Amino acid sequence: MADIDFKNLPAFHSSEENLAHPRFPHARDEFVKAILALYEHKPFLNRLLLEASRTVLACNIMCLHAAYDEADRATWPTLRLVADSMIGQELASASRVHDLVSRLIKTGYIEPRPAPRDRRVRLLTPTKKLIAQDQDFLVSHYLPLAILYPDPGYPLIMKRDYAFQIKQRRVSRELFALGAKILHGNPAMMLFQGRDAGIMILIKMIEMAGDQRGGGPLEISFADLGGRFGVSRTHVRKLLEAAEEMELVRLSKGGGQQFIELLPAVLQAFDRLVAEAIGGLDLCYQLALRIK
Repeated sequence: MADIDFKNLPAFHSSEENLAHPRFPHARDEFVKAILALYEHKPFLNRLLLEASRTVLACNIMCLHAAYDEADRATWPTLRLVADSMIGQELASASRVHDLVSRLIKTGYIEPRPAPRDRRVRLLTPTKKLIAQDQDFLVSHYLPLAILYPDPGYPLIMKRDYAFQIKQRRVSRELFALGAKILHGNPAMMLFQGRDAGIMILIKMIEMAGDQRGGGPLEISFADLGGRFGVSRTHVRKLLEAAEEMELVRLSKGGGQQFIELLPAVLQAFDRLVAEAIGGLDLCYQLALRIK
């Protein structure tokens, strides 16, 4: 696929437009529910995919698979190309990528297959298991857009159309830099994204707060939060203590119970992340529609 012409982009819904939409709070809440439905109480899947580098690796492999052109050796999704892509995004070292790829192979998410034009070369190919997981991921992330803008909506993603999934992933490959810019521009969310299950722990607390989010302390259990996403209570405690140091949350104890208050800074940062992310996803959708 040729590089995207950023001077001739299709119309898409910006982060500002998304945030200002009167249905944004509802769309955000439905997104929270959809993500929790995918990952809560599934510790194996959490350990495999929820660390930022693992999530991006799975997306990278899907994107490289979508852009694969047998006639163009530079597009072959080899271990080296995957590693170069991850290193370029400053998400993992070469040795770390090798370990993660090995884990995905052993668990049946990718399969190394000989290249048709050079059987000495192994191409990292998504299995049906990874393709289905990626479809679930896309549906959950496009749900807020479908709620905000139902006409004409995003039916090709919501119906899990495989041909369009490949087109969307081809486009996504060209916009990795945009995704990295969104994340690095939001240090509050970087804290949670950079820790195993960190963003899921935040999302669960946002769901627990419900309509009262930002309205006072929540009673929580480090052990319960960790158990939902396959991490230890110590991991949860250290994450939330780091968030407190950044003035994102306030921890307290009383009557033998642990409480946390989600401060406006973390709630606003999460809303901004959602608004910016779905804006980028809308752009991907509109660009993918252009592919014949």
